[in-house]
Amino acid sequence: MQRLKWFLLLVPLASVSSFASQSKKPTPPQSEFDASHSYFIGLLELVLEKTAIDYGPAEVVFSMQMEQGRAFLELERNAALDVYWAGTSISREQRLKAIRIPLVKGMLGFRQFVIHRDRRQDFAQIKNLSDLQKMVACQGAHWPDSDVLEGAGLKVMRNPIYENMFKQVAAGRCDYFPRGVHEGKAEVAARAQAYPSLIWYQDLTLYYPFPMYFFVSASNPILQQRITLGLEAAVADGSFERYMQQDSTTAHLFPLQKWLKIKTIVIKNQQLSADTPIRDLRYWVQPPR
Repeated sequence: MQRLKWFLLLVPLASVSSFASQSKKPTPPQSEFDASHSYFIGLLELVLEKTAIDYGPAEVVFSMQMEQGRAFLELERNAALDVYWAGTSISREQRLKAIRIPLVKGMLGFRQFVIHRDRRQDFAQIKNLSDLQKMVACQGAHWPDSDVLEGAGLKVMRNPIYENMFKQVAAGRCDYFPRGVHEGKAEVAARAQAYPSLIWYQDLTLYYPFPMYFFVSASNPILQQRITLGLEAAVADGSFERYMQQDSTTAHLFPLQKWLKIKTIVIKNQQLSADTPIRDLRYWVQPPR
C-alpha cells in the first residue's frame, strides 16, 4: 500500500510517497482554526479511490510542518513532499507539474474580505478599483495573490504566517484580508472568540482568475498521471461536484452562479499561464463579464 504523507502548512499541502517504508506521526495543523484543509485531503482521497484499481491502494499520513517556500523546494526535489495544493502561477508551473483541474472550480478567484467590524461602512463606499486601491490588504508573503494584487495597483502588506493576517486585520494594521468565498466565512466563525471584532464582508467581490491545483514534481510523472486521471474521472461521473455540494467547506457555494450577481471588481492575473483552460465548462465557473 502506498503511504500518502501530507503536511499541514501555512497553506495546507499533501504528499503522496510512492515507496515510503514508514508512516509519519501527525503534527499540529497550520492553526487551531484551520477551516478548509480537510476538504483537500478528502478530495485527494477521492482521487486515489478512483484510481486504486490501476495504481493500488494508498494511505494518507501526517508529517512535518514547513512554510510554503520550503514546501515548493521539497516538492521540486521530490523529497519530503510529493503532492501539494496551492494557487498557481507561471513560475510554479515552470518548476513543477500542475494538474490543471481547479480544485474548487475556480472559485478561489472569487475573493471577499475579512475586515474589522468598525470598517463595514468604509467598505460599503467602495465602488471601483480606485476606491479599493486606498485600502491595504494582508496577504501571504509567498502567495501569488500578493503579486496579482500589486499588479493591479493594490496595496499589500505581506506576512509569511497565515494566522498573523487575522491578527493584523483585528489590530487595524491592514484593512482587509481577501479570501476565497469558500474560505472566509468558516475562518471568521472559527475565530469568533479569539478575534470577535472580525467579520466576513460579502457585499463586494474582488475577482481574478486564480485556480488552486494539485502540483507534483516534474520527476514524478506516474503520480501526475494518477491524480489527473482521478480528477477527470470524478468530474465525469459527477462525484467531484457531489463532493463539493456535500463538504462543509464548499456546500454553501451552491448554486455557483449566485456569485456572479454580487457587485464585483475584476482585475487581471498576470501570473496566470496563457495555457490555462479557463473556458472549459467542465472545470470552471465562468467569470464575471
